[in-house]
Amino acid sequence: MKQVGVIGYPIKHSISPVFQQAAFDALGIEATYKAYEVPPEDLRSFFFNLRNGNWLGVNVTIPHKSAAAKLADERSQEVSFTGAANTIISMDGRLKAHNTDISGFILALEENGFQIKSKRAVVLGSGGTTRAVVYALAICEAQSIAVIGRSQDKVHSLISELKPFFEHKQVTVTGHSWEKDSIRRQIQNSDILINTTPIGMKGTDQEHLSPVSKEDLSSDLIVFDVVYNPIMTPLLTYAKDVGASTISGIEMLIHQGAESFRLWTGQEPPVDIMRKAAIKAMEEKSRDV
Repeated sequence: MKQVGVIGYPIKHSISPVFQQAAFDALGIEATYKAYEVPPEDLRSFFFNLRNGNWLGVNVTIPHKSAAAKLADERSQEVSFTGAANTIISMDGRLKAHNTDISGFILALEENGFQIKSKRAVVLGSGGTTRAVVYALAICEAQSIAVIGRSQDKVHSLISELKPFFEHKQVTVTGHSWEKDSIRRQIQNSDILINTTPIGMKGTDQEHLSPVSKEDLSSDLIVFDVVYNPIMTPLLTYAKDVGASTISGIEMLIHQGAESFRLWTGQEPPVDIMRKAAIKAMEEKSRDV
C-alpha cells in the first residue's frame, strides 16, 4: 500500500484526503492519502522520510510551499521561477517539486468562462500561493498585476525573483502596501481581485473577516478567493451582495489536486468524482458547525 498525503500547519481544515482518496479508490489504485500536520521545524525530517519507497508523494499547503521548493532534489520550471511548490513526487529516492496551483488557478477561471488576457488584476498576499497566481496571470497575458501584501519585503522579493520571467511577457507588475486607501485605489482600477491570504478561512481567528470591505467592490469586478473552506467566504459574500462575479477556491483546489494525482500516478484523474467528494465533504463540514 503506497502512501500519499497533504502536509501543512495547521492542516485540520483540509479536505484533500477525502477527494484524493476517492480518486485512488475509483481507479483501483492501492494507496492511502492522509493529512499530516507538520510544524516548520519538522519539515526537513519529514522530507527525508519521503524518500523511502513507500511514498508516491505529497501535496504541500500553508506555510510550507517555499520551504518545500528548497528541500526538493529537483524542481519543475514553474517551481524554479516561483520558488513555491505544492506537489512533491517521490521516485527512486529522490524528490521532485511541482506547482499545480498554477494550472489549477487557470482551469478554475476557464471553467467559469473568464479570460485574463489584457485584464488588470489585483492579488492580495505575498506567500507561495501568491507566487503561483501571479505566474499564472502572466502566462494568461494579463495587462497588469498589482500585488498587495502586509510584508513589503515579501512583496518586493516576490516581484524581484519573478522578474526574469516577467521580462519575456507584456505585463506590468507592481507592489503595494497593505493600506486601506491603497487597496481601494488598486481595486477601483482593476478587472479581477484575487485573495491568496488565509483571511476568511474557517478554523482560524480570521474566519469571520474579509481582506477588503464591501465598499471596495463593484458589480463589474471578478472576485476569486483561493480560500475554499467555507465555499462562500466573507469576501465572496460581499462580492455577491454587490453583484460581482465570484469564483470559489474549491474549483482551484479540485483542479490542482487532479493535476497532482496525474503526476503521482501517470493516470487521468477522475475529476467529476473528485469534485463530488469535495463538495460533499464541504457540505458535511458546514452541518457540523
